[in-house]
Amino acid sequence: MGTVRAWIIFLLWALAGAAGASAEPLDRVTAVRFVSADDHTRVIIESSNELKYDIFSLSAGSQRIVIDLPRIRWSIDGLTAESGSGKGSGLVAGYRYAQNTASTSRLVLDLAAPALVTRDYVITPRSEGVNSRLVIDLDSTSDTAFVRAAEADRGGHKTEARKVVRKPLVVIDPGHGGKDPGASAPDGTQEKDITLAIALALRDELVATGRYDVALTRSTDTFIELEDRVTKARDLGADLFIALHADAGKDRDTRGASIYTLSPEGEKRAENLRHKNDWVLAVETDQTRPQEVNQILADLVTRETKNQSARFAQTLAPALADAGWPVLENTLRKRGFYVLLSPDVPAILLEMGFITNAGDEAMMTSQTRRKKLVRGIREAIDSFFDTETRVLAQR
Repeated sequence: MGTVRAWIIFLLWALAGAAGASAEPLDRVTAVRFVSADDHTRVIIESSNELKYDIFSLSAGSQRIVIDLPRIRWSIDGLTAESGSGKGSGLVAGYRYAQNTASTSRLVLDLAAPALVTRDYVITPRSEGVNSRLVIDLDSTSDTAFVRAAEADRGGHKTEARKVVRKPLVVIDPGHGGKDPGASAPDGTQEKDITLAIALALRDELVATGRYDVALTRSTDTFIELEDRVTKARDLGADLFIALHADAGKDRDTRGASIYTLSPEGEKRAENLRHKNDWVLAVETDQTRPQEVNQILADLVTRETKNQSARFAQTLAPALADAGWPVLENTLRKRGFYVLLSPDVPAILLEMGFITNAGDEAMMTSQTRRKKLVRGIREAIDSFFDTETRVLAQR
């Protein structure tokens, strides 16, 4: 009897332990977000805690990217469910999620076009109350390359699908828009219309080279908050950010372009904003390194970003002049503009000319004459990326 009683007690203890384990709260996936450029889509999966994951491609039937996770609770957009689906963006037509087995969950990305996973990593928040993020970068590819990657995944060689070197991504930010027209010319021409027209022309010029992916913060007459402009560039993993504006002045004889990079006062503002928004840099995602080392690396990235911004500005100024576009004598300037505050995206703000000057206005509004400006910017971008030594695929 003693042995039986001992066995019963053991069994009850084991059952109680199992029940307790099953009652443990599961990690939650709270959002699946997408940020897209022409040939690039970033998938951001937000969760209550850092997730372990496995990614692979499937080419049988429809083309899919599959993310397998430990069993989690799906609470997307505040709706808790065992399974569900949602709309995608860019390279992703839509997504589906479900509890895959008793111990695993699965998220499936149904592709709108063949795409490869070029990078994936987890961003662990540095403060409480902020979600962890699993970031997956997708770049467009051919059907043949996708099938090859899926076969490699099936054979256990998934790293082959992550060896794709993507094009540099340039994000163009047409200033103002919607309810905020910006500056106005004496004849009523508005800054928001000039910046959008030139941004579209610059996009077409860059895409035509075949060297770049290009995204616009706005492609229509819409109002966008300054923070959202910076966030979009960071979410996309931009390699260069160019804000386009048209200046205004009391003296109608003043004309010419000027280029702004971040001022020392702006650097302090950028650091405060980084901590406020819990902006985690890519070098900080490696949790195997001591926090002090990650902080040193983050500081180096921030410093190099500032240096890259300055190098591009110094390249752009003579390129504009060589293209026959008027520039102010004191072309290079520094300010703490919000759109320059990203800690890891080289950025400049270009005042293309004075909308209050008849000559500048005529050049900026003339489809033929502003080709000089677009050509000068494109040549500066070519030169900038020709001389940069960093490996873009690792960003």
